[in-house]
Amino acid sequence: MKRRMEAAESVPVGHAWAGMHVGFDLLTEGADQYVGWWNAERRLAVAHRTLGVSGAEHSAWTHQVLDETLGWDSHNHISLGLDRGGHLHVSGNMHNDPMVYFRTQVPGDVTTLTRHDHLVDSATEQSVTYPEFLTLQDGRLAFSHRDGGSGDGVTYVDVYDEPSRSWRRLVDAPLFDGSALDGEGPWSAYFQGPELGPDGAFHLLWMWRETPDAATNSLLSYARSEDLLTWTDAHGRPLEAPFTYGAGHVVDPVPARAGLLNGNARLGFDAEGQVHVTFHKYDDDGFSQIWVARPARAESAGDSTGPWEVRQLTDWQRRWDFGGRGTLIFEVQLLGSRVQPGGRVRADLRVFGEQRSIMMDRDLRPLAEIPAPPWAGGLAEVRGDFPGLQVNLQRGRGKEAVHGDHVLRWESLPENRDLPYEEYPQSSRLDVVRLPKA
Repeated sequence: MKRRMEAAESVPVGHAWAGMHVGFDLLTEGADQYVGWWNAERRLAVAHRTLGVSGAEHSAWTHQVLDETLGWDSHNHISLGLDRGGHLHVSGNMHNDPMVYFRTQVPGDVTTLTRHDHLVDSATEQSVTYPEFLTLQDGRLAFSHRDGGSGDGVTYVDVYDEPSRSWRRLVDAPLFDGSALDGEGPWSAYFQGPELGPDGAFHLLWMWRETPDAATNSLLSYARSEDLLTWTDAHGRPLEAPFTYGAGHVVDPVPARAGLLNGNARLGFDAEGQVHVTFHKYDDDGFSQIWVARPARAESAGDSTGPWEVRQLTDWQRRWDFGGRGTLIFEVQLLGSRVQPGGRVRADLRVFGEQRSIMMDRDLRPLAEIPAPPWAGGLAEVRGDFPGLQVNLQRGRGKEAVHGDHVLRWESLPENRDLPYEEYPQSSRLDVVRLPKA
């Protein structure tokens, strides 16, 4: 949907590392807005400002640089979280590394961020990857992370207690258990979420990988929870955690080396708030295609691993043949889906160098594949002159209904399988851009 650029506000935060892409974070809660990023010196930087009533007026940023330095690893993203007392929590710079975690001593004051060696149990926080903060329905702050390597890792979820200012395990067992079964495995779960949906429940999507080779992802799976303690399939039938290989509600039993890739499946919700999943896999001829799946009607679903309705959305005659170790450069990348006027759904993607969108009707049947609607004001246009630069636009998180959508904008070289480039730009300007509500 096209937005009016003349009403947008672009505010510089500082300068960001541009030698490769790695995830930053933007969090807005009420009048407080926080940014976490890697600065031009590859140091972990955090900034805070106070928004005005309209979101357009703002105070100056308060900056704090922390004692963490980024290497050449695009896994090492930053995650921010706010507890109910207003304290900021920061984690990042980990790919099978000991826990990196900071917390403010004074609410709203990033200059009081202090390092803590661990959250719950240092024994399960020595090989951490994929740190993510999330907020429970009652406002409590939770934190998920993987402990262990690719193909041999488990995932934990912790919850923060404000009175004691301490973390505890939400449940004693890990959320996923990839231990070997019947002589096969072990596997490692790669997941999206838990994501709070319009139905007030958490939705979790994952796949399994048997080795560090990205081509060995398989078995796209799903579960739903009201509290992150008890889980059901898409029809409300109980599921048991920790989830093992083959457990959960299987969306599509994609085998290894069939085009399924972690980070390239997306949860979405239709006009009625019902969950669906978009993902990449190969068709019967070996070509790359985009697919959409939604839960079959309960009366036809059978048992708790019953079918999802899976539909092919594209008819391409090209193949993205990926595999190996390290952070991949995505030739086909799903960017998420949104409900459009009239209840249609638009799935955005980047495919073979082009920004595209797939339009679906209310029943998720494909209507057309079109060029992606442009970002207002040329936000997606590269402004730097270093060869190979890309524009990174990362949507903010948090409760932003009053102020409209915020996005982070910066430019960098793309991922490079976690290897250094011989030549690279040192920095680019990092902006927070406020887009008015459509």
